[in-house]
Amino acid sequence: MSEAKLELNVMQEFDTEFLVHAPEIYIFSACRHVVALVKDAEWAGASSGKNASLHGERRNRLFAQLSALAQATERFDIVLPFTPESGFSRFFWRWFNWWSDYRQGLTHEQLDHIHRLQDENDLAALDYRPTGDWLTHPAPALLGFQGFC
Repeated sequence: MSEAKLELNVMQEFDTEFLVHAPEIYIFSACRHVVALVKDAEWAGASSGKNASLHGERRNRLFAQLSALAQATERFDIVLPFTPESGFSRFFWRWFNWWSDYRQGLTHEQLDHIHRLQDENDLAALDYRPTGDWLTHPAPALLGFQGFC
């Protein structure tokens, strides 16, 4: 499947129903997926050196999708996760990094198990959540996102 077609499918995946009702782990997974696509787009744009306008359009579409996902995190008590004036907030990055660090601490088997639960829409997926308070987690933005926070 072409990158453009894959990206289009990703964009359609996050409809209003998903953003309003999806559990926190699903929103994080979606954010993580779009962040990975942004990083891939950054790498592709930097390595090709051409099609700068196409690269910019793709990146803008991905950032728009990520900003919609970030806005959905307000349901989890994240105040102003994204604003057009200032980009992604430190609150959003604290929450994102909290989940990301938790995910990195899981084994491959645990991740496979959680993904199966998510694919089956099994509520047991909700049992997997980081401990502690995301507000105390470090807030640095990921590389490539510093201009958007």
